[in-house]
Amino acid sequence: MSTIGRTSQQTGSSGSQVVFLVRTGGVNSAIWKSIDNGQAFRRRGAPFPIDIWTVVNDNTLFLGSYALVYRTNNSGLSYSTGTVAGSQPLWSIALSPKYEQDETLLVGNTYGWVYWSSDNGTSFELLGEQIPEGLSPTAKSEITVAFDPKFSSNNVVYAASNAAVTTGSKERIFRFIIGKSDTWESIRTLPVGSMLSQLAVSANGALYATNSQTVDAVKKEGGMERSLNPTYSLGPTFETVIRGLDDGVTLTGLWLRGSQLWSIDTTTTRLMTYSDSLALPVTLTSPPDQAQGIGTGNVSLEWETLKGATKYEWQLDYDTDFSTIPSGFEGDTEESSARSPALETATTYYWRVRATTPVLSPWSAKWSFTTSLGTAVIAPKLYSPEAGVNEMPIKPVFQWSAIAGADSYELLVTTDASFSNPIIVRIGDYALPATAWQSDISLDYNTTYYWKVRASGSSSYSAWSAVGAFTTESPPSQTSPSPAPEQSSPSPPSSPPSPSSPSPPPPSSPPTQPTLPNWLIYLGGALLLTTVLLLITLLVLVVGIRRA
Repeated sequence: MSTIGRTSQQTGSSGSQVVFLVRTGGVNSAIWKSIDNGQAFRRRGAPFPIDIWTVVNDNTLFLGSYALVYRTNNSGLSYSTGTVAGSQPLWSIALSPKYEQDETLLVGNTYGWVYWSSDNGTSFELLGEQIPEGLSPTAKSEITVAFDPKFSSNNVVYAASNAAVTTGSKERIFRFIIGKSDTWESIRTLPVGSMLSQLAVSANGALYATNSQTVDAVKKEGGMERSLNPTYSLGPTFETVIRGLDDGVTLTGLWLRGSQLWSIDTTTTRLMTYSDSLALPVTLTSPPDQAQGIGTGNVSLEWETLKGATKYEWQLDYDTDFSTIPSGFEGDTEESSARSPALETATTYYWRVRATTPVLSPWSAKWSFTTSLGTAVIAPKLYSPEAGVNEMPIKPVFQWSAIAGADSYELLVTTDASFSNPIIVRIGDYALPATAWQSDISLDYNTTYYWKVRASGSSSYSAWSAVGAFTTESPPSQTSPSPAPEQSSPSPPSSPPSPSSPSPPPPSSPPTQPTLPNWLIYLGGALLLTTVLLLITLLVLVVGIRRA
């Protein structure tokens, strides 16, 4: 392929086996397409010289020829009518991160102008002024363009000029907010002699630009420019990355996929690669986020190591903006942990960490913790039920020691030592105002329970007490009632009563009412029944005689 001039390779949709190769910069421009991941290619000639190109999907490409932009939906079999984008040759083209939805493109030309289209390349309009400022209308300034990954919400785009940096003109990387900005905003100045050859922005929002100036480690010239926060309104932070590059190396071009970058060293004709493992933030581990009851002396702040990081910076503050960090509340370490200074009681602190060497990582998430009520890690002492006691009532009384400064106490009771499913939960608005409380529910008989308590006050907590355990009483036994004792006849007195104390006569009983014998009652009933039957028979006979 050495007869092909400036060439590029791009892939279509994620997971696709389609590969495109394009010959650019001449009348023999052509497109080669492979559908088997580069094993075999099919060539299609282009009806115009191709200067720039980009892939939309497995069949669709945009191509620039001089100041015209073309579109093909069938891999170069046919093309749309060219759309004018300025009046000078085009240098770069980029699709928005959500092109399938917003159909937005950017193009940069060779004289410092940027154009954009929001209608799928049907029309283009000028974006801002010529960059960098101060160039003559005929001065060359080849512009590379890129979208911020959050373009759909922030409308931010970037442009970089490869015009050589001079004493009077050092601004080479720019930012523009479509719909808000009137002019391009410079976000990076470079040393004299610098010349940016390519711009790229990762899915994480990191911006990279290769500098074709010869690498000089002492002067920190050449290499690659890197910023993790290019959208920062107060001005992004840039670093010059030359680690791993020998003096004399000259980079050109930049290709990005995920966190992996490639560039060509034109001095030795080598492909250079850079893996940006520090483009991701540090992961914090301890104290857990929003932890309560943390001790006030030299709290250990811990995090996971980042691959490639050799030094970290940590910060601790009273608020989340970290704008006024107290003395001693930040520092550097080569370990994955740091010790805080002495802290105040019942106070919420916020902390974060980032890698600083060999390059910066993004700041970690902001975590918080709240110190305990006392200067040491304190917790209530459990009094009752005593540890291991048996035969406790099913509505026990819980008692514990008081903690100075506490407004209330939180109580948990459960049947499992992990407290994953507590039965009694008196926390938050249901916390207890005193150091003793009788259960308001009946526990199960003959069951082992675990319990613990912590103090609460001024939005802070003590540590949880040690876990106590007790076992409730057995259920009461079910016994049948005893028969009443038989009454025995009174025994006659052993001696006659004394004449001096005669017994009073027994009260007289009411007269007995006479009762009829049962056989007389039955006889009377039989006679009454017989009389009724005779009367019915007589009535029937009388009725029969009258009818006759």
